[in-house]
Amino acid sequence: MKTRLLVLLGYLLLLTGCQTTSVLSTWSGGAQGEKFKDVLVIAVLKEMAYRNIIEQRLVETLKAQGVDAEAASYLYPDAGPMDKATIDGMIRQSGADSVMVIRLVDTRKETVYTPGTTYIDGDYGGRYAGGYYGYYGGGYNVISTPGYTTQYHISTVETTLFNAATNTRVWSTVTETTETSVDKAINSYTKVIGKTIKESGLF
Repeated sequence: MKTRLLVLLGYLLLLTGCQTTSVLSTWSGGAQGEKFKDVLVIAVLKEMAYRNIIEQRLVETLKAQGVDAEAASYLYPDAGPMDKATIDGMIRQSGADSVMVIRLVDTRKETVYTPGTTYIDGDYGGRYAGGYYGYYGGGYNVISTPGYTTQYHISTVETTLFNAATNTRVWSTVTETTETSVDKAINSYTKVIGKTIKESGLF
């Protein structure tokens, strides 16, 4: 039983380490063989702290792929919405040839209940080896773990790339992230979107 418990724990750890962001759809009809070298990254979020984190993580991801990138929050450290003139100014200042906009399009919560487990400590096959008293006493060595609930935050995000010169959409992808905290969700999203961007062939 102990071995079985260890296997179960290992399986649960494996599950928690799995990727929690999936790509729902991708559109690339407007690329027309274009290649971009410099990206202005803009996250549409009212929470400035999270906006900073997402933009910076994507900038780091793009730079790791050899792409020049700049976070809008670095050029415009204000939590309020930006008008077009402000964004146009940032494009000129950064020399960006493209603009990547990250928008949260849906969010919801789900609660999952995990039932408790009960097992008898000791080798089940050798339960008779201790005679009647070993068999009797072993019946009291019951180990139980309580059930618990976990709340998951499910976020649907659209990441879109625009040609800065023509102001037209060239690529976009929709992802869904299921996580227990915002920080974990951001880590998962940036990892998957970085891979998707690399596979797009736009840079």
